[in-house]
Amino acid sequence: MKLSVRMPQFGESAAEATVVAWLVTPGAQVAAEQELVEVQTEKSLLTVAAPAAGILSEQCAEPGRKLAVGDVLAYLEVAGEAATNGSSPVPADVHDIGTAPKAKHLPRPQRRPAGDASTRESGRAAVRAASGESAFISPRVRAKLLESGLKVSDLATIPGSGADGRITANDIDHYLSQGEAMSPVRQAVANAMTRSWTRPLATIARPVRMDALLAHRRTVEGRPSATIYCMRALALALKAGNPLACRLFGNRLLTPSTIDLAVAVEITDGVLTPVVRKVEELDLARLTTLVEEVIAKGRDGRVSDAGDAVATISNYGTFGLTWATPIPLPGQGLILGIGAVKNVPDWNPATKSWDRAREAELTLTFDHRIADGGAAGRLLNGVGELLEHPERM
Repeated sequence: MKLSVRMPQFGESAAEATVVAWLVTPGAQVAAEQELVEVQTEKSLLTVAAPAAGILSEQCAEPGRKLAVGDVLAYLEVAGEAATNGSSPVPADVHDIGTAPKAKHLPRPQRRPAGDASTRESGRAAVRAASGESAFISPRVRAKLLESGLKVSDLATIPGSGADGRITANDIDHYLSQGEAMSPVRQAVANAMTRSWTRPLATIARPVRMDALLAHRRTVEGRPSATIYCMRALALALKAGNPLACRLFGNRLLTPSTIDLAVAVEITDGVLTPVVRKVEELDLARLTTLVEEVIAKGRDGRVSDAGDAVATISNYGTFGLTWATPIPLPGQGLILGIGAVKNVPDWNPATKSWDRAREAELTLTFDHRIADGGAAGRLLNGVGELLEHPERM
């Protein structure tokens, strides 16, 4: 007789779950409380077990399909009184992946003829080649994959120590232990970028003619770099009242009294962003001196990441890059980037001929919770206009 296996209720809040992977193929003999299928709720990866011993006659949902609580997952062909009700109760064995289920005395499943070692290995290889993964991945191993960030396809490179060469959670731990540990600085950068990426970020860009700036820097003490001009221009544009000068704390926007900007500094194993205070009050020569000091301290390891700035300047043009989408640091609403200067054709209507001009791309990545595209566009245009008319700085 046929017995239905239904999607159980996983706690009070879960009304549905998505089928992830079947652990038993149709036609296979299953024992009572044997795990049949993995399903994913909003919070957990779980398994649903057979309510009785029998043969899995039908799978009613393919991987990726979402089912409501009570929907039929599969049908079992069972004998005797197990099928008198025509459907299963909530399965007694639904395990959170990664937690060990209580020991149970289950009937030993019948083993298929083993064949020789080469036959078994070629069979497993055929399954892996066809499906892109091993024939069976235990819930514990799947949990370890989720925890570590590995993909199922990565298992092909990990030697298995379990029965018939299956990969265990310990095999994954051993595989990961062979990697090089991240330095504290690299870990800090990784954590900061992960936190930043949880926000709704957007990037806009515009070209800037650099001829006037390159000529102007020859007249200023210290010959300021493009980074210095960008810092000064951004500080003045923010001070003019742009909403991106604000910092977001919960649901409140606070406008700082001064424009403090960070500058991205590459070091051996990461990036530091030391902060220069009151940039709007500094002329180009003084700003050049201060920035050179904090960069030198940063590369010598004598300054920590100060953090509480309004924004950061990233001159990725020093690496020969013309365009990028830098990510704002946590607690900052924007980051301004400038690319390498390049030659572009420029039509001269007076001489009716093409001249050579020098140009760079400005990019602005901003937190869309603080401001919309219009405010960001006006800010970027304001910075661009100041760079094209450096005498105003």
